Amino acid sequence: MKKSTLLPLAMALALCLGYTSASLAEEVTGSVKSVTNTARSVALEVANKGVLVFKFDAATQFKNASSANDIVADEVLTVDYSRVGAENLAKTITKVIAPLPSGVTRIAAAELMQLVKKGGESFVLIDSRPAGRYIQGHLPGAVSVPFNELEKEGEKLLPADRAKTLVFYCGGLSCMLSPKSATIAVKLGFKDVRMYPEGEPGWKKMDYATESSVSFIKSGNIVLVDLRPAEKAVSGYIPRAVNIPAANLRNAEKQFPEFHGAVIVFYSDKDDEANEALEWTREWEYTNATVFPGGAKAWLAAGNQLVTGAAPTRINYVRKLAEGEVSIKDFEEAVKTKSHLVIDVRTAEEFAKGHIAGALNIPAEEMANRFPDIPAGKPALFHCSSGTRAELAFDVLKEKGIKVRYLRANVEFGPGDKFTIKE
Repeated sequence: MKKSTLLPLAMALALCLGYTSASLAEEVTGSVKSVTNTARSVALEVANKGVLVFKFDAATQFKNASSANDIVADEVLTVDYSRVGAENLAKTITKVIAPLPSGVTRIAAAELMQLVKKGGESFVLIDSRPAGRYIQGHLPGAVSVPFNELEKEGEKLLPADRAKTLVFYCGGLSCMLSPKSATIAVKLGFKDVRMYPEGEPGWKKMDYATESSVSFIKSGNIVLVDLRPAEKAVSGYIPRAVNIPAANLRNAEKQFPEFHGAVIVFYSDKDDEANEALEWTREWEYTNATVFPGGAKAWLAAGNQLVTGAAPTRINYVRKLAEGEVSIKDFEEAVKTKSHLVIDVRTAEEFAKGHIAGALNIPAEEMANRFPDIPAGKPALFHCSSGTRAELAFDVLKEKGIKVRYLRANVEFGPGDKFTIKE
């Protein structure tokens, strides 16, 4: 996982709101790297401290969030905690909320959806995130005006008509990019400036569709699905697309990748079909599904070519490994040959119920304090039950300059030391 580009802004926000690290390190503010309910822990990237992991339990109080389920990556948290043995136990976890700038009106998701459906030129929806985030998935009809570019170019990137309604959004309630962008718009004289604070994470949480851009369709590590009937797809389909007609989609779940983090992008000549397909894949727990509105016509309009002839009908997805990630094949080979030290970062209770023979158990939430327990002499591989905690432990040691790799996959244990690994 890459470092959040929002961290410097997040720290600035924290300082503006009066959140600072106490001298006894009993309170810190940082950007969320990951949250896991299985291990009941949250990992924060904290300025000058690297990645810190905090445990939460029934006594932990959440503020501005009902529970850990309301916390997503890149949001900013302030954690009041105490050291209990090797663990950092959170007393209070507070989601830092970016303030609504003066002269800016808050718009709710339902109202924004009505504007999106109405369309027209009465308003401009602006994504203030970096362009790389925008192309992967953005709100319908949004244009990309990253905050850093708006800060440099100012009015050149905004409409000439100061009476036009502008709606800004970014990466969630803690994100400062849209408040800063909206402030610039107010200073430039725009009369109706609004902000959707929940941003792209909140939009997806409402089960609303997000859209991918042409550049991401070209080069992203995606599964591109053409939902049109085969007789239409044969006349011209987008390169890399697999043809699964909308009428057949409900029975096609087993064709999709085992890895549920795969990005699935749907298109059709009927946008309603693509949106319905999105709902199905979300029910199948593919959290990164999006649509490409306009389909083949939009692809041609962007100056690209279609492929004619029978389109592929089978998905052949190869996941690109992230930094530090090890493939299932290489992990299994390492276990078989004992060429690596396998470190199980699940809890001690989970480890006791079943584990890989010879594995060392260091829970992810204890890694920052117990990493000296890792014996030297062999390269190390981390694993957990799904990959979330293994990645968390990897991030902790990466900040310390220690090279390890991790498995991002589902690991299930049977009797004895038997185990199975699936995407």
